[in-house]
Amino acid sequence: MNSAKTVKQAAGGTSVLDKAIAFRSRHGAERPIAPEAGMHCILNPADVVQMLQEAGESDPFLLAAAMLHDMLQFGAVTETDIASVFGSEVGCIVAEVTDNPRLSRSTQKVLRTTIAPNMSRRAKLLKLAQLVASVRNLATPTPPAPWDEKQRNDYFDWVEKFSAATGVQNPTLQAIMLAELERARLETISSSR
Repeated sequence: MNSAKTVKQAAGGTSVLDKAIAFRSRHGAERPIAPEAGMHCILNPADVVQMLQEAGESDPFLLAAAMLHDMLQFGAVTETDIASVFGSEVGCIVAEVTDNPRLSRSTQKVLRTTIAPNMSRRAKLLKLAQLVASVRNLATPTPPAPWDEKQRNDYFDWVEKFSAATGVQNPTLQAIMLAELERARLETISSSR
């Protein structure tokens, strides 16, 4: 999987997003993560970057953080590693969207919804983009195992709750999310027949 091919690249020079793609590649986090039920279902981190770009976001620090969003939770790097290469802005955004893997999925979701109003705007945007990318990946006739119909619908409901807790950060991203949730629910109903 080549993340560099699926996102808009900066014209000339090396952008912070280009550096994030290279960093991710060097640190072995390019592999798809087999999603467990209740967990984000993002098979390619470039999907999250692409979602933000689709919503009109161009903040280079936000886009770099999107490329690196899961590296603290699933990679072999620390917030300090990320901050030493990309600065504290990117390191803080990535840390802010990282769930504590020692907590159960249900506890992570409750905590995430509770703290949503207090997250930085960048972290809210990144988390919403993660969720929309997950919803898109789950809205297929053959969703990743082990997601069953009830788990998908519960996840879609939680995404709506989280979104409501963050408030509208980007009207375009909000519209995309609502459309994807509607499509995902319809796909889930039709695939269960």
